[in-house]
Amino acid sequence: MPTLPHALILEGGGLRGNYTAGVLDAFLEHGLEFPYIIGVSAGVGMSCSFVSKQRERNLHILKNYRNDPRYLSIRSFIKTGDYFGLDFIYHDIPDRFVPFDIETFLASPTRFVSVCTDCETGEPVYFEKGPDILSVMKASSAMPFVSRIVEYGGWKLLDGGISDAIPLAKALSEGFTKNIVILTHPAGYRRKKGIQPPARFFYRKYPRFIEALGNYVEKYNQSLAFAEDEAAAGRTLLIRPSVDLKVSRTDKDMAKLIGLYELGLKDGETAAITLMT
Repeated sequence: MPTLPHALILEGGGLRGNYTAGVLDAFLEHGLEFPYIIGVSAGVGMSCSFVSKQRERNLHILKNYRNDPRYLSIRSFIKTGDYFGLDFIYHDIPDRFVPFDIETFLASPTRFVSVCTDCETGEPVYFEKGPDILSVMKASSAMPFVSRIVEYGGWKLLDGGISDAIPLAKALSEGFTKNIVILTHPAGYRRKKGIQPPARFFYRKYPRFIEALGNYVEKYNQSLAFAEDEAAAGRTLLIRPSVDLKVSRTDKDMAKLIGLYELGLKDGETAAITLMT
């Protein structure tokens, strides 16, 4: 398989991550490998199957478990404290229902980095792959307000997207001058501030995390503009939905979600050909 010199950077986006799954399956079809992958939330959730070379594993999960209340539901939130059923997604599914080939994953020479947010500092924490990778990915995917804080390795962690949603700068700091960024929104997107629950009520013990939440939208848009500038300069390849299917983070429309995956396959095929020529 050809190993390209690029770092692969993956933003999150909940169920919009099925676009990323399609792109990565196209890359698998072409036998592409990368020395360094860094992802956030759904980005790491989808890309672990790329490193373990399990093509269509994410598609299988989507088709068979999206409508399972253990995966995503108010019932899950009431029962577990997690709107996305993170224990079900990151433990039951990979351990019992759609096995994750962790041996192949760990044997891969690819560095695999998961981004989480430290509630105590409001800053990103970058975890390298290890045998407990599923617990780390669970922490990276724990969305504020609708997920419990994940305690891991002495940290109190939540969604990596709050502190470093598009970790291109981190890849650059690791010495990668060629980069590929997979986004889950189409061109022209910018995040807007919306109404959210009172952070001080939920996170009064974590004032720096409250500050990070307050700065999230501005920081995300700055990271997105930086990625676009790097792409304009020819140093970064941006891959993002070529058609706006208007899929939300928690979308229930299975036809739209499968369509998003198939769009990722199409866009990934185009990108793979570009990368190999």
